[in-house]
Amino acid sequence: MDVPTVNLVAEYSPPGGAGSAGLAREFTRRTLAAWGYLGAHDDVVLAVSELVANAARHAGGTSTVRLAGGAGRVRVEVADDSPVRPHLRPQGTDGGWGLPLIDRLARCWGVVAHGHGKVVWCELA
Repeated sequence: MDVPTVNLVAEYSPPGGAGSAGLAREFTRRTLAAWGYLGAHDDVVLAVSELVANAARHAGGTSTVRLAGGAGRVRVEVADDSPVRPHLRPQGTDGGWGLPLIDRLARCWGVVAHGHGKVVWCELA
């Protein structure tokens, strides 16, 4: 049975600093439940958490989370004000685990320039 494609959109700008990833996780949980998303909610929540934490750690300032999709798929976008593109780096005690995790969870992911900053995105189904 095919799941119809619905283009629902939800956006949230968590306050910067400690707790921003937690607030983004809660926003994501509520949104996925409201949409009736059929995929693994925990995977999407983890992807959002990683991308928001990376934005806070490496870009500073605030970020904006945008979810788009519906019951069968979801696209996660996290925008920040830094033009510096994320890159894979050796994994260790100081980090380097986020992008490999996104790569394993998502069907695809990427980075696009946006204004003075960028958007890191991934798609899950």
